[in-house]
Amino acid sequence: MTPHVKEKDLHKGLVKLLRCYQNSHDFLFFHIKNDVGIRRGQFFYDLKPMGVLPGVADFCIIKPKEVVFLEIKTQKGRLSEKQKKFLEDVSQLGHQAYVAYGWEDIVDKVERIIGKRD
Repeated sequence: MTPHVKEKDLHKGLVKLLRCYQNSHDFLFFHIKNDVGIRRGQFFYDLKPMGVLPGVADFCIIKPKEVVFLEIKTQKGRLSEKQKKFLEDVSQLGHQAYVAYGWEDIVDKVERIIGKRD
């Protein structure tokens, strides 16, 4: 993928990659759509009262007896303070939390997470 790729395109590529690996590895995954405030036409929806948590990672990968969170950024992307806190909290609870910057880093992190590479 090119260096100027958008984050949403990295997400789409990651979904394709994970679906391919599901054929030979034991895990489930899902994308976490976590827009806290969305403006649609004249309306503003505040989703925090419904349990949406600002800073939650983009993807959750569930392996046997293990939960992993993966935040995706472009190569020049930066974590927000809320994202940093979420990832720290996940780690303190004993789960894995990764940030991947760009496509090559995504592939590397996914292979580590699913056990293809140590």
